[in-house]
Amino acid sequence: MGVNERGLKVLEQYDLKVLGTRRGRGSFICETDRGLKLIAEFYGSAKRLRFQNRALDYLREQGYALVDRTVENAEGELVTKDRDETVYIVKDWFEGKECDTKNEGDILAAVRNLANLHRLLRLPQEEDAETYAGDRLDEEYAARNREIKRAWNYMRGRRRKSEFESCFLNSYSMFFEQAQEAQRELTDSAYGEMYEEAMKQGRLCHGDYNQHQVLNTKKGTATTNFGKCRYDVQTGDLYQFLRKILEKQDWDIKLGMAMVEEYDKMVALGRREREYLRIRLAYPEKFWKLANHYYNHNKAWIPGKSVEKLRMLISQQQKMNAFLKTLDF
Repeated sequence: MGVNERGLKVLEQYDLKVLGTRRGRGSFICETDRGLKLIAEFYGSAKRLRFQNRALDYLREQGYALVDRTVENAEGELVTKDRDETVYIVKDWFEGKECDTKNEGDILAAVRNLANLHRLLRLPQEEDAETYAGDRLDEEYAARNREIKRAWNYMRGRRRKSEFESCFLNSYSMFFEQAQEAQRELTDSAYGEMYEEAMKQGRLCHGDYNQHQVLNTKKGTATTNFGKCRYDVQTGDLYQFLRKILEKQDWDIKLGMAMVEEYDKMVALGRREREYLRIRLAYPEKFWKLANHYYNHNKAWIPGKSVEKLRMLISQQQKMNAFLKTLDF
């Protein structure tokens, strides 16, 4: 749900003079005497927001100013309720264009921005640091593989199969083998060591780094939406952005290598990091997502997009495998 006109009333609880407003994506963007702000409904915890602000304040201290810090209201609180008890937040915001996923210059600039963030995102841990630690990926892969198998078992037992179910069952062996292999390789890799180092050194990930979170402004690159920021292996952010772009670009090897090399110029990717990237990319994440979505939703009506996504995934396998070989030493 987005913000309605009534939600704008909460701005009266802030030390701001509103000069104008316009609709954003599920939000309102407000011109104020203290710069551009964004107001949106909020469903998380104020405690996590405080942690997030601590990370963003640290970034600003390091000279990285263009981040969407949550603004305190007149009472010094980060969340504000309207008369209906709906919770809102107000964040610093920026005028700019999102990273264009078809523009190599934009993509490489976003990679440099990520590497720069990673060099700066090291925050000393406090007592409740475990609350903000990323889940162990080896445990996550084990759980996901059980979920894939559960969906397969269910589909196999159905008498009349839909187009999606037939397509899923026909490709199951290939993708489940990939999922198990990635789980085994991750267990045998240096991932555990990398995870423990990230915890000890206070290394933070953005947690949801994609083209929508990168705004090219007149003042430079702004990075937004740190809601999933956590202590974790930072190479995970690069993996996420790589996959997002390469799926859109049909696993263009030249572009993928350029992205990896661009990051490596600023943050060295050693053998451990490249192996981690390769394992993450080899795991059939989209196949798991499709299986999980299918199992947990209405199985009598499967959107045509699910079939389309699965067919696209199958068709890209060869190109994806060719790119993965470039990450091998």
